[in-house]
Order: sequence, then C-alpha cells, then structure tokens
Amino acid sequence: MIKKISIFLLLLSALTIVKAHNKTAEEQGKQSVLLKMNLKKGASYLFSTSIDQLVNQEVMGNQMDIKQQTQVDYIYEVVESNTQGMKIKSTYQTMAINMETPQGSFHFDSKRTDNPESPLKAVGKMVGKSFFMYLSPEGEVTKVEGMQDVLNSIGGEASTQQLLKQQFSDSAFMNMMNVSLNIYPNKEIQPNESWQKDFKMPMAGMMEMDLQNQYTLTAINGKQADISVHSTIKLSPLDSESPLGNMQINLTGTQDGKVQVDSSTGLINSSTINQQISGDISAQGMKIPMKITSKITLTGKAL
Repeated sequence: MIKKISIFLLLLSALTIVKAHNKTAEEQGKQSVLLKMNLKKGASYLFSTSIDQLVNQEVMGNQMDIKQQTQVDYIYEVVESNTQGMKIKSTYQTMAINMETPQGSFHFDSKRTDNPESPLKAVGKMVGKSFFMYLSPEGEVTKVEGMQDVLNSIGGEASTQQLLKQQFSDSAFMNMMNVSLNIYPNKEIQPNESWQKDFKMPMAGMMEMDLQNQYTLTAINGKQADISVHSTIKLSPLDSESPLGNMQINLTGTQDGKVQVDSSTGLINSSTINQQISGDISAQGMKIPMKITSKITLTGKAL
C-alpha cells in the first residue's frame, strides 16, 4: 500500500504591473496582441522548471509528510519553424531533486560530483541526452521523439525502468509538456479578454487528470504580455485496470498564477503557479486524507 502511494505521489511531482501609466483606459482597451508560439529557426533558449511541493497525509493515524523539490534545466534549439509549427531539440542540461520522506531523505544534483547513492542517482544519466518536440502555434505538443532512447540510457532495475517508462513515455511526456506550453489562443487578444484551455488525459497509465484552465490577458507592456491563469483540477482513477489496483482517488483542487510572455516569440519569460489539491485516497478499507501544496515556476531566456 505504501509503495503504491509513493508511486502515486511521484506522479504528482509527473505547471505585472502595467507600466504605461500615461495612457488612458480607452487607449489601453484598444491595444491587442497576437499570442502564439513563434520561436525562430536557429534560435536557442534556456528553459527552466522548478517544482516545490509539500504533501500532508495521515496513514493509520500517523502523519507522513513528504517534501519534494525538483529543478530541471533544458536547452531548446529550434531546428525547424514555419507557419504550421516548430521542431525543437530539447536537451537536459541540469537536474536536481531533493526528497524528504518518512522513509528517509534522498538527494541528487547533476552539478555535484559527490552525490550519495540513492534511487535518484540513475535519473542523472538523463543529463546531456536529447529528444525532439513538435509544437503548433498554440503551443500544443503534437509529437515527441526520442524519449525512449533517453530512458534506455538510464539502465537500472527493471522496476525502475518500468516506472520511468510509464511516466516518461513519448505520449505521457507529451501530455506533461502540453500542460506547461499549450497556453496560447493563436489570435489577437485585448486586455481583460479570456480564453479557455482544457485537458483531460491519463497520467502514466495510472490515473486521469481533468484540468480546466482559464487564461486572461491582464496587460500589454511593449513586447511583454501579462497573463493570469485560474484552473480547477480533478484527479480520478482510470476506467481501465491501473497499476494502483483498486485504489480510489478523490482529489480536487485549484491553481492560480501569472505568466509573462514575449509576444514577439511566444517564449514564456516567467510563470509562477500556486496549486492546492486536497481530498483522500482509499484502498483495502483504509482512507488516507491528503493535502498537496505546490509552487510551480517556469522561466525562459534566449541564449
């Protein structure tokens, strides 16, 4: 039971001020911006993701909290770009993971040479490996190639390989990246105008995630577009057989945040999302109350 819960939690681990004060409200209202992904061929970017997560749970009357911090840096190289979309070579540059669990602490940092032995160490072999993403102007990841080769380079025990393949298969990774990148309406938007992006997808063959996102353009400052996001989240069991067995999942929540986008390229300059999920999971007659608090930060910059 505890092992299943740990796998489940790892999956949850697989998200301005208007400066033109001299303009009238009427002038601001007439502004609009074309929001789409438009990275140029030959350009390179550093894209960083950070997740800081606290899981509060009570198991058989005992508090068993888990803290997780993950930092991953990618290099994006735009191989092809046209009106239909982009092909991007994505290379893992650095990776750092810190976990504090009732069973002990686990740490890994690819920038260090003295990492202790832990199950996380094998994941470090992903650093330096590359895969390809195909993106539409809306930021939708339509295809991923090469993730299987990245996973094969890790090696390790069969159980570790199986878990990684479930979480980082081409289709699973495509779903995960879509949540971060598929945010653009691909049309002219004025301040205070909103658009909807909804996702309903399996997560590593273990559960279903229903994510309803509403984005609102809050301001235009030169080439920077400021966007707010509010989302509702629901996690539930898959209809088909899952490795989690008969575990029942009843978790719902919300997330709110701000995104700053370079309107000329569609690059996410910065994004900060605060997520709150609560509810319970049940199996074998045992119900486990759970609360998950996460801060998800994305940054991008041209190289």
